[in-house]
Amino acid sequence: MSLPDFSSFVDILPDSGKIMLCTHRHPDPDGLGAIVGLQHLLKMQFDIDSDLVLEGRIRRAENVTMRELLHIDAVPERDIDPASYSGLIIVDSQPCFSHTHPPEGIPLLAIFDHHEGEGENAQALFQWVDCRYGATSTMIYDMYQHFAVVPNQRVATALFCGVRYDTNNLLRGAIEPDERAFKALEKLSDRRILGAIDEPPLTREYFQQMYRAISCCEDYGLLLLTLMEEVVSPESVAEIADWFLRLEGQQWSLSGGACDGRYQISLRCDLEGADAYPVLKHILGDRGSCGGHGRMAGGQIELEGDSLEEIKAYIKHRALAFFEIEGVAPLLLKE
Repeated sequence: MSLPDFSSFVDILPDSGKIMLCTHRHPDPDGLGAIVGLQHLLKMQFDIDSDLVLEGRIRRAENVTMRELLHIDAVPERDIDPASYSGLIIVDSQPCFSHTHPPEGIPLLAIFDHHEGEGENAQALFQWVDCRYGATSTMIYDMYQHFAVVPNQRVATALFCGVRYDTNNLLRGAIEPDERAFKALEKLSDRRILGAIDEPPLTREYFQQMYRAISCCEDYGLLLLTLMEEVVSPESVAEIADWFLRLEGQQWSLSGGACDGRYQISLRCDLEGADAYPVLKHILGDRGSCGGHGRMAGGQIELEGDSLEEIKAYIKHRALAFFEIEGVAPLLLKE
């Protein structure tokens, strides 16, 4: 698989000043891994300093532990002075996505992402968007390979988490570069930290939420539908969709929950060759926005004007119609 012409990326880097790096709201391990990896590469290869801005709270236990143990420090967005930065790079997302709000007033230099989505990113001077990759962290690792830079243990651990979690240990949407990055980064990673990220302590609130998810989950055979009300965090919705997909014989898992003024939706699939993004795009219609890659997709609907029940009814109607199961009586997972 051919890589882009990285000389054009080098050409757009500033001669002086710091760069701001950002990713999508409520970053996951791939967003965190890729942004840490790029920050280190910019310093080691080009002697360019950079700051990270992380929009939204990180609340999923694994992600919180990853950030804490790898000391991923960020600048509060409210404290950013655009005049202090020579440029901005967006990692694991794109400015056309509704869950990404880069700081204003900073020239957009580059985009690195593996998600499919709609919209124009014409303002970026350099773009590497490749939906074939299973993780953006793999793309950043390939840049390390191109520039012959070896990541240190902290960075390797961050990149490995990105590849590992976004591809579900190479079982979801992984291609040969992901496998190569996975194997190389695993050898360089801190196994103690990896173990702590895998099994972080969980709060009572976490188990209470999972109980609520089981209580409202409807099993249509082809589809598990879990439309909740308020959830602890946007990451909870994706975690529930992933968790229920493990039900024996399940093919599609769609979950939703309200948080931070939006109704968050996640779709997962366990069918070889399936593409979750166009499915979720159809379900949301003109009411929301989404992005995705391979067998996973996520989106949101703004909680403005419509009640929570109206939004849940809309999603349910559109999902059942798409899968042609409107007349199917669901089984409740709790029974």
